Amino acid sequence: MKLYLLLFSFLILFPIKGKPQDQHTIDSLLTELSTSEEDTLKVQILLELGNHYRYNLPDTALIYFQEGLKISEQLGSPLLQANSKRYIGMVKESQGLYDEALEEYFAALVFFEEADVMQGIASCYNDIAIIHYFQESTELCMEYLTLSYEIKKELGDTEGMANYYTNMSALNNSLGRYEEALEFTEQSIDLFREIDDQVGIATAYGNIGTINFELRNYLVSLENHMKSLEIHQEINNKDGMAHALSNVAGLYQLMADSVARTDGQRRQYLNLAVSYGLRCYELAEELDALYVRNYVASTLHGVYSALGDPWKALEYAELYIETRDSLFNQEKARAIEEMDTKYETEKKQQQIELQESQIIARDATIKQQKTFRNALGTGFLAVILIVVVTTYAYVQKRRDNKKILEQNKQITEANEELVVLNEAVSQRNEQITEANEELVVLNEALNRQKNEILDSINYAQRIQSAMLPPVSYVDELLIENFILFKPRDIVSGDFYWIKQVNQYIVLVAADCTGHGVPGAFMSMLGISFLNEIVQRREITRADQVLNELRNHIKHALRQRGQPDESKDGMDMALCVIDKKNNMIQYAGANNPLYLIRDVEGTPELTEIKADRMPLGYYQGKDVSFTNHDIHLETGDALYIFSDGYIDQKGGKGNKKFMSKNFKNLLLNIYDQPMFEQEKVLDRTLRDWMGNQNQMDDILVIGVRYG
Repeated sequence: MKLYLLLFSFLILFPIKGKPQDQHTIDSLLTELSTSEEDTLKVQILLELGNHYRYNLPDTALIYFQEGLKISEQLGSPLLQANSKRYIGMVKESQGLYDEALEEYFAALVFFEEADVMQGIASCYNDIAIIHYFQESTELCMEYLTLSYEIKKELGDTEGMANYYTNMSALNNSLGRYEEALEFTEQSIDLFREIDDQVGIATAYGNIGTINFELRNYLVSLENHMKSLEIHQEINNKDGMAHALSNVAGLYQLMADSVARTDGQRRQYLNLAVSYGLRCYELAEELDALYVRNYVASTLHGVYSALGDPWKALEYAELYIETRDSLFNQEKARAIEEMDTKYETEKKQQQIELQESQIIARDATIKQQKTFRNALGTGFLAVILIVVVTTYAYVQKRRDNKKILEQNKQITEANEELVVLNEAVSQRNEQITEANEELVVLNEALNRQKNEILDSINYAQRIQSAMLPPVSYVDELLIENFILFKPRDIVSGDFYWIKQVNQYIVLVAADCTGHGVPGAFMSMLGISFLNEIVQRREITRADQVLNELRNHIKHALRQRGQPDESKDGMDMALCVIDKKNNMIQYAGANNPLYLIRDVEGTPELTEIKADRMPLGYYQGKDVSFTNHDIHLETGDALYIFSDGYIDQKGGKGNKKFMSKNFKNLLLNIYDQPMFEQEKVLDRTLRDWMGNQNQMDDILVIGVRYG
């Protein structure tokens, strides 16, 4: 699995991207081709047509490229021949015919050099580097990538530089330099976004997925391969879709054995692997992509075996062997062809060498005859020439000497001025050195202070993390759930808490006043008080828990309504789940509960509103929190959260995300597994933020009842 993930993710990672198939554009080009009388224009149209078919119908693309080459050769145009050869090489590369592709790329390079087209030369260097990458010639790959990058940088080619970063990412990943690979990928995706290159962006996401696979961050890997798939689907890039689908299928197969916590979850992952694998195989058949078919057939064989379906497992084992044999036969035929070509080339070379020796002997005889005839005339002319040259040299030398004296005088004067200037510069340098020494001392002191503060905050973060419930404990109580927890700073003012008391499961999502260190202090108080109220005193009625918690906070912070006292507190959504009776109690301090239920095939969201008062001092009168009793049905989805997600600014106009968009998002993803919902929420948030900073701590908890 590891090898194929790398291969398939990076197979589309290198540049020279084709255009998605657009039938309207194709029809227009065919009409223009049939009416065009100019051969140069015909070649351009043929190459454009081939480029539209290159990813989806490579055999069709090859026909157009070869016809373009034929006309280019008749015209004798180096540039048109270069482009035709290069596109033919791209098709060969996509089919795994690397030796043939390399031959076409080198031929294109010669034509680009003849036409003096630097952009084309740089692209060919990049193409050649890709082939060496696939053939595991690391040094040659690096050499040609560097040659390509130097030209593209000089030309100011943003796309070319983005492709360079992408390729360097692939190379570093293959060498096990994963951090460097991620850095190069981040650089590439920034440039691709700058020029709105969707194929490049999709490729970069696939790259990030592959690197995280190598780092065993399987969920992060899956998330990025899914992003890549979505973009390829949007632009109808079938080649990219096939490779992304193969990666997703392979990942789900792996996750079934390494990530799944229960038998049900394992079977869910295996079924997802089947779904994506079948889509991939069908698409690979359409594209005649043998490597992809071979890999995904192997994946489906393993998945069906794990699902206990021996007939399907046998079917895909046979398809795996069939595609493997086809790949072997291709290689065998290519090897025979190469041997024939080598024999013919050597034979022609011998003939050329014989002809060249005959020509050299004839030229030597003619040269001897010419030398004898010219010797007499040359001697006389030489005497005259010596006299003329000697006279001219004498006159010129006198002029040069005079000029040298004047230049020496000017140099002496300049040197005197330079001495004065150097003294002034030396004094200034001494002042700068003294200032720099003072600055170094100051920076060292500041860095020590900063490190001491960061050490303290990091230690506080470890304490805070230790107080939060472990994921294993949450999963034990709530089989299907997610907790999206994103502190703005190192420590957080948001926190979650869960505890089982008898038949009741008490679940909390809280948002303390402030964030960072102040918020963290409040969160630790809240966790301690909840342990006292629920765990020790066994209070499990939702409104009573909030009433008691409010009293504890006001007492601890000495809040009596005085102007100079602390106004800190927290907002909270608290649920008490009673599985025995299929009931839930909810009480809220400013933070609501969202319940989504399937009603005759349509998801409906109900908001159970919170009381408009915090846990802590506020100007209104202290009244009891409201207790809501709700009957639960199997499949119901419950969501509690802080205000960080809804209030995050981003998008066009840098506006808040808002609760309306949040509700619509939850309705759209409600039927997905909880771990998938978490990924969608996280991805949506990051896309919304863009380059904006996170404004507040973010906490969203989702639970599927059943």
